[in-house]
Formats: sequence, structure tokens, C-alpha cells
Amino acid sequence: MRIKYVLRIRDEYHIGSGLSRPGVVDETIIRRPDGQLFIPAEYLRGLIRDCCTQILYWTYMEKACCEASLYKAPTEREKQGVPKTCGLNYRINEVPCALCRIFGTTFTKKSYRFSDAEFERFEGSGREPIRISTHNRIDPATGRVPKDLLFTFEMGSPAVFRGYIERIGILIEPNLLLEEVGLLIAGLRLVERVGKRSAKGWGWAQVDEITLSFDDGLEDKLPSQVREAPKDWRMWLKAFLSGGDESGMDSFKS
Repeated sequence: MRIKYVLRIRDEYHIGSGLSRPGVVDETIIRRPDGQLFIPAEYLRGLIRDCCTQILYWTYMEKACCEASLYKAPTEREKQGVPKTCGLNYRINEVPCALCRIFGTTFTKKSYRFSDAEFERFEGSGREPIRISTHNRIDPATGRVPKDLLFTFEMGSPAVFRGYIERIGILIEPNLLLEEVGLLIAGLRLVERVGKRSAKGWGWAQVDEITLSFDDGLEDKLPSQVREAPKDWRMWLKAFLSGGDESGMDSFKS
């Protein structure tokens, strides 16, 4: 089973490679050896995970997830006992929580693989595809900006990227699959920013095209909420937001 999506970045963005071009730019946009732009899978996985976690809180479903998947590891000062962790001390004889199943944790294998988002095209006109943006670092000791603290990085123009999320684990019962796919779709739809310095308004983005593909025969095993249109992501999202209650799906408009 695969969820394909189109990511449209509608404002200038920067996803840095950590590499520099001496004399030209301090930090370049991520490229493949042939120069092709892309967004790394691990970056997208973390971004979508944050969105999915937020949605669990909004829908009051976070109580079904283990503490290790919801929070970052506590510091020594913050530790008060061992946090509930799927596969360690929580849900030992049960299916792991949704976040652990999708993204994996130390004691739980992830069930989904995230692809790189491949560059498709630039959008808009009248802009350079890649421009260099110059900024400065303030010296905290003096509050000034010495010349050697100037830095530059590359900014990409509005662009379109394509990626996918693929289930690689053994298929589970349909209701759990509904939870996973519905949460992933909701997370994709929540993506609003990509790249560094998003607080400045850069990297405004949206996933506005999602398609699903299934293995042969899987459609027949799906919950009744999505059985009639299994490839329509809206049905999965409605079913997830309604908690699997068919009577509540009518309140969600397409």
C-alpha cells in the first residue's frame, strides 16, 4: 500500500545541505550529485511525525499512544521513573500505538517507509530559480555584526516536489490500517512550512494532492467507511476524524 503526495512550496525556502561553496555561499540547498534538488526522507518523516502528534492531541487520541512516542527523551533532572514505551513496558501483548507502528521507536519496528520528495518543477515567473540570501550573526559579546560574521545561503523559488509513503510491514486488521492511513493523511494535510527560518514566513507549503494505491484484494478487507472509494484520501480522513463512526462521517464535508 502506498500514499503518494504532491508538496507545493509556495514561497522561497531553504533546506540546507551543510555544504558550502567558498566565495559564493555558506550553505547550499540539498542536491543530488547530478544537481537535482530533493527533500530528504528523514526530514519529511520528522516533519510529518510532528504534524501527526499534534493531530492526536487535537482529537484527544494521544492517550492511546505511549509516552516515548509523544515526548522527547527527558533529561536526568526531569526523569521520574521510566516512561511508558511500546515494546518495553507498555502494550506488551498488544499492538503498538499508532505513532510507534507508523514511525517506529527503539523497541518497535516502523511499518512505513518514507521516500525522498523529488523535485518536479519551479512555479511562478519573474524569479531566479535559486538566489543567494545574505544575513548576519550578531556577536553576543559586543552586540555588533563584524564583517566575518556575515553569512549567505541559497533560497529556492516556489517549487513542486513529489514523494510517497509506503507500508512495508505485515498488514494488520482493517480498523488499525484505517487509523494509520487516516493519521498519515491528516498529518500530510497539516504540513504548512518546510525548511529553515520558517518563522520569517519562508517555506510556506501545502500538500494538496494525495493518491492511494493498494495491493490486490486489499479493498475487500477495508472498513465499510472507505470500501466504496478506497483510493479517495478524503474518505480515509473523514473516517479517521469520526473515530470510525459512520454516523459521524456526514458532518465532514468533502
